Amino acid sequence: MAYSLYKLKFSTGLHIGKHVGGPSLDDGSMTIHSDTLFSALCCEGLKGNRIKQLYDCFESDRLTISDALPFYKYELFLPKPILFVRNRRQESSSALKKKFKDIEYIPLSQFNDYVQGLSGDMLDPDSLDYEFGVMVVETRNAIKGHPQAMPYNVAYWRFNNNSGLYIIVKYEDKEALSIFEDTLYDLGLSGIGGKQSSGLGKFTVEKADVPYLLLSLLNNEKADYQMLLGIALPQDSELDKVLDDGWYRVVRRGGFIRSETYSQTPMKKRTIFTLAPGSCLRGRFNGVILDLSHGRGDHPVWRCCKTLFVGVSL
Repeated sequence: MAYSLYKLKFSTGLHIGKHVGGPSLDDGSMTIHSDTLFSALCCEGLKGNRIKQLYDCFESDRLTISDALPFYKYELFLPKPILFVRNRRQESSSALKKKFKDIEYIPLSQFNDYVQGLSGDMLDPDSLDYEFGVMVVETRNAIKGHPQAMPYNVAYWRFNNNSGLYIIVKYEDKEALSIFEDTLYDLGLSGIGGKQSSGLGKFTVEKADVPYLLLSLLNNEKADYQMLLGIALPQDSELDKVLDDGWYRVVRRGGFIRSETYSQTPMKKRTIFTLAPGSCLRGRFNGVILDLSHGRGDHPVWRCCKTLFVGVSL
């Protein structure tokens, strides 16, 4: 197995709904979860008759991907580990505790120092604070199907010139990687996320080397904990063992089925709950791909609950 890395540079805004449920047009997220990216790749692959090849590659673990995570210039960022290690200095300062709570991503170059600082000398939280872009909220008017214009808000993320998102891909062979790359490049032209009809979600792709430090974390399977880099869920029979003595957060995954052939009217996927990026477990697992259709559509609706891990050594 080998790894490859792709930087997504957005030429337009990006609208990705949050996973908390409810209306999401007037709010959003900066990053893209791995299951959302997989679904978008499948929709794009359908246009180029690559969907079966894509599914087979992910199902057989010839391809595995991370979330689309932020980068700033040459610095890559990882999810903040979900870990509890007692630190008296942080507990004694409510301001310090709040600063660390607000941080969602850790620079790769400072990741090991951050982990070591959980129980010792902590990093300055201001050194972990980066500006990737800004959330923009626009008011638009809905005309179709209304007797008069109905205003509504659309929120989208606008990245700074030096920022964007990156994806780590684990691949078994060059053929699988080529299928992924072709589909990702096409997806950049079509767009990802909501409001694509308004021009949002378009990006260019830049292939980059995987830094040695990141490779060492990806290959460190003997660390104290294994941290998820995306959305994942083990087999039911593995669940208790996987979660034992681990630290994790659960996120809700739902949404509408984005398919013109599934049914005549829009339908929602079955809602599930998965482990969140940043969850730290005692070991790695393969994960599952679930069919979240309702059994009455024209095709399966897959959600890929497989992702990559990095080792976290305390």
